[in-house]
Amino acid sequence: MAAGSAMSPRDYGQWRDEHTWDPSHGTGLVIQGDPAPAAWIGPLLVPGSFKVQMTVPRGFDAYARVFFPFPGAAIVADGEVAGRELITWTEMARRNGRTAHALMEAETILAGPAGDDYPGAGPGSLAGGQFDALLPILTRHTSSPDSWFLLWDGFGNLNERAFNDHGPKIRHPMRDYYLLRGPHHSYADFPDDPGYWWPQDRAWCVVTDTDFDWAYVAGSAACINEVLAVPVIDAYATAPENPAHSGMDMLNDPDVTIPRMP
Repeated sequence: MAAGSAMSPRDYGQWRDEHTWDPSHGTGLVIQGDPAPAAWIGPLLVPGSFKVQMTVPRGFDAYARVFFPFPGAAIVADGEVAGRELITWTEMARRNGRTAHALMEAETILAGPAGDDYPGAGPGSLAGGQFDALLPILTRHTSSPDSWFLLWDGFGNLNERAFNDHGPKIRHPMRDYYLLRGPHHSYADFPDDPGYWWPQDRAWCVVTDTDFDWAYVAGSAACINEVLAVPVIDAYATAPENPAHSGMDMLNDPDVTIPRMP
């Protein structure tokens, strides 16, 4: 193809297939055409409430907020950067003289006692260590062998042909999703965290969003107690009626003077 020339539709389709994510390649995930298995979620949400229940279904015995870690110092191996240290929100709050709790915000714990900000932002996804600790807990607390997943249709790295050939999307007030099914561990196969993850028996539900640096886990009291007891998961108990909006951390910023991201 000559430099600067436009791709033909056929060439573009081939390029998209090669450079975008299709779950049929190397995962146990299957895109679903029938939206019925996800129909239970919508009626249990409270749109526009800007509380936990705006995105997380009501009706579970207990809830936890799981914080995605911040990137820290570079990890150097053989003279090359092999990754970055991960810092939990609990540890970040401690370093900056702040109080770690369920309603903390990144801006309120990143600001140190002198008002200095930590030069970094969270990765916006569940870290590998968190997932490795969370998966066996969730697996113990369900009788189902596999899970359902809702993946936001707005991620730009998805193979449109593969997804759009499989019927209707799941429509919620804020976002539209594709429905997939696969083994519980398939959560780690997605290129971006699914917005919703639950087993066939609906014993628990994990919820996040592209705008969140955290996830919520809803389930039985026994399940959530196990989640809260593992330090690497970095979780705090919450409730559907708790606020989930900018300015909610009144403990670390009672006068709401720390600037938040819009």
